Amino acid sequence: MTRRARDVLLDILREEGITHVFGNPGSTEMPLMDALVDAPDITYVLGLQEATAVAMADGWALASGRAGFVNLHAMGGLGNAMGVLVASKASETPLVVTAGQQDTRHLMTEPWLSGDLVALAHPVCKWAKEVRRGEDVGQALRRAFAICRTPPCGPVFLSLPMDVLDEPVTGRTPPASAPPRVGPSPDAGLLAEKLAGLDPDRVLIVLGDDLPASVSPGLVAFAEAGGFPVWGTQLTSRAAFPAAHPCWAGVLKPDFAVMRAHFEHAEAIVLVGGRALVAYPYRAAEPVPEGVMVLHVADNPEAFGREHAADMALLGDIGATLTAAAERLGHLLDRAAVEARLDARAGRMRAAHDALRAEILLETALPLSPDAAVLAALDALPPDTLITNDSAATFGKVQDLLTTRPGRYFFSRGGVLGCNQPAAVGASLAGAGLVVSFAGDGGAMYSPQALWSAARHRAKVLYFVFNNRRYGVLQNVAKSLGYSNAVAGRFVGMEINGPAIDFQALAASMGVPSARADDRDAITAAVAAALRRDGPSLIEIAIR
Repeated sequence: MTRRARDVLLDILREEGITHVFGNPGSTEMPLMDALVDAPDITYVLGLQEATAVAMADGWALASGRAGFVNLHAMGGLGNAMGVLVASKASETPLVVTAGQQDTRHLMTEPWLSGDLVALAHPVCKWAKEVRRGEDVGQALRRAFAICRTPPCGPVFLSLPMDVLDEPVTGRTPPASAPPRVGPSPDAGLLAEKLAGLDPDRVLIVLGDDLPASVSPGLVAFAEAGGFPVWGTQLTSRAAFPAAHPCWAGVLKPDFAVMRAHFEHAEAIVLVGGRALVAYPYRAAEPVPEGVMVLHVADNPEAFGREHAADMALLGDIGATLTAAAERLGHLLDRAAVEARLDARAGRMRAAHDALRAEILLETALPLSPDAAVLAALDALPPDTLITNDSAATFGKVQDLLTTRPGRYFFSRGGVLGCNQPAAVGASLAGAGLVVSFAGDGGAMYSPQALWSAARHRAKVLYFVFNNRRYGVLQNVAKSLGYSNAVAGRFVGMEINGPAIDFQALAASMGVPSARADDRDAITAAVAAALRRDGPSLIEIAIR
């Protein structure tokens, strides 16, 4: 059987579970666009800018648990997307990123729209190649999907010349390789035995920011087996442990001195995954005090020793390793004592949350504080809402009240603004139900094109824009570092006023209904109205 290479590409997309192709097309992508005309089972999601397209694919991948697929336009389109690819690599999102290349028959003359796409993609991708023969398209695409899903996950890139996709190919579609079977670490029992000999109140679990929702059952079982407190990191790309669980201790601020204070009385830290000890800005402090044992569980060898030397390193499937360790702990520890610790933790959590809520609710002056605004939004939302977040408004006291759940919370961990709003569209298209986007006014202007895509596909996304008309996080960092102009309140390039951005007019221009809500009652009413709509809405909240 003879087909065109682009037909093989579509067959593989179907077999890999791709239901949506995200992109922004140009002339070099015409072969793929032509093929999609006769592929009604694959939805093409148009982003009005390439960064928006990649971020939508990122959100789709994180919410669906599958690799996402995005198609960009030549060298310029890939260049526009680079910032979001930086974030996708940091978040370890499995993505297959492609871009159209000029016809290979005149690449030697460096024609218009040509360029070294592989060299451009290489720093922000795990693997990057250009396909030069139609017969290689299938094999290259299968390899791309396999590599992007292998821990540490991340984006990969394929350059697809126009003529290559139109070349005839023979034979069957290349099959996918069997996924590797990775079991628990053989030292899971030894980990349990080591912990059983320690004071359980001095054992901490610290989570890396790269843990998928699939490890959550093992994490919960392990924490419950010992009654151990679990700490996450503020700058996490996703949630792997339910914040409502009594073992949840909260998030570690990205400050080594603060971390060290939390760890000061620990005997052992069980470090799970990678990139848990993240600091910003620099502080001359070591996060782990001398004498504290570090026991590290990870699914890829790159994680070990990156942030701190491990006294014990366990390589294997994280969820399976922790489940096995939990089973062994169940035989080694006094269950009644563990249950008493869990009950005590639950009681302390309820009391702390009640006190914190009461403290924040006292803040009624307008404009609202960031904590009061975020809490009002959270209280108005249904309990199973998926939250995408890149707003510094959530970094205060209210962060301890965020209802983060595995698979239902994602943060733009790479520090790249403009990811969150389009990611919310992708998550909605993956069938995630109601999706909420938390963004500041500065971040909301990096990819406002996402509003148009949300309206076009009637995505059930509720956009919150917390507006203080400035880059507040930058001003706070400048103050914390003691810069004299910042202390005096004089900032350069950090104010977003004169003119102020009219977010309701911007939303209307993209086909998205909007409202301004400045107090708690107005926020509640605006959310209720948005939930009655079929499609996206935007709510702007003025904050201090």
